[in-house]
Amino acid sequence: MNYSWEEKARVAKLSIRQTQKLGENVSLFNFPLTVRFQGKSGAVDRPIQVKEKEEDFYFPLESAPEIVRLDPQYTLLAKITFPLPNAMLHAQLADAHDAVGRLLALEQLSAKKDKETVARLKERLNQDPFYGVRVEASRALRSAHTDEALEALLASTGQPDARVRRQVVDDIGGFYRDTAYAAARQTLASEKNPDILGEAIRAIGGYAKPEVPEMLLRFLNSASYRNEVADAAIAAMRLQDDPAYLAPLLDGLTRRETGFTSRGFGQGLRALAYLARNEEKKDTIREFLTGQVNHKKRSIQLAAINALGTLGDPKAIAALEKFATAAKDSPERAAAEKAVADLRAARKPVDDFKNLRDEVLDLQKQNRELRKELDDLKKQVEVTGTKPAENKSKKKTASKK
Repeated sequence: MNYSWEEKARVAKLSIRQTQKLGENVSLFNFPLTVRFQGKSGAVDRPIQVKEKEEDFYFPLESAPEIVRLDPQYTLLAKITFPLPNAMLHAQLADAHDAVGRLLALEQLSAKKDKETVARLKERLNQDPFYGVRVEASRALRSAHTDEALEALLASTGQPDARVRRQVVDDIGGFYRDTAYAAARQTLASEKNPDILGEAIRAIGGYAKPEVPEMLLRFLNSASYRNEVADAAIAAMRLQDDPAYLAPLLDGLTRRETGFTSRGFGQGLRALAYLARNEEKKDTIREFLTGQVNHKKRSIQLAAINALGTLGDPKAIAALEKFATAAKDSPERAAAEKAVADLRAARKPVDDFKNLRDEVLDLQKQNRELRKELDDLKKQVEVTGTKPAENKSKKKTASKK
């Protein structure tokens, strides 16, 4: 849908196009639609009937509207693309009586980077009465991803609603800046909510600061509700992609399995395999993961099977193939087949090259030995002037069947 205003005729024009691909089983929709025009003199609703592939509608008005809302009661089951100019979006964002309208305005404003829009997003983030709008305003600032947007987020961390505060911490973590890192450190020092702490921990995982490993290990071994803090530390370790975390992570998963949720423990198994994927010796990690493939909780069992595929150790194929013979539609069979395929695909080029190299080395060795024997025979002929004695071997009598 597209809107335009014809000043001379004082008419609002709405162009509507149905974009679904028409076919034998897909036809044009025929449905009623309400259009609301809102200006200084108030709001007026105009009903229309949409039924053509493309059509234009004209609405005589006293003055140009400040806000145009399609389906203001949000009752139409449809995906609507309705681009509006900034001025209209800003007005819609400030409409205190239309929470859905504010959310729709934020959806479009998230693609804007101008300073005025950033200022209005910051205002909504700190002043909107609906927490959902404040959450979306924070996300929109992250999408803008400008220095001004980051400054707006940094100035908005003192949110009384934990849901909004968590989103702000998460969105600040989406920036790679020293100020963003410092904000995450400040959150870790002052925040008590484990869910929000988790966002800050994941944020510092994106930095190669010398103090980060010590912090992540401390959080890995800390106690929190459903081990949310430890979960975040594991996610940050995976992000750091440093095999130095392998030993403490393996120890933590071994000692504290019951403290993790199924999802959290499964995430730990996958992170363990990911961190060990480039290691030369993988026996310890493979054995630990193989010990989980018969876990009573299916989510953990599947996580272990998938982790073995990530680990990249061909020695796991034998165990995984046992699960590849399970029921055809079972999730463990699908996971095992994928893991085996990944392992074989990753192994084949390397192994073929290794085998070829070994064969070439063997041939070279045999060639050197034959050359040495020929040289010895040649020297013997030169010294004695006679042909060397031939070794006679007894022929074995072939056995009769």
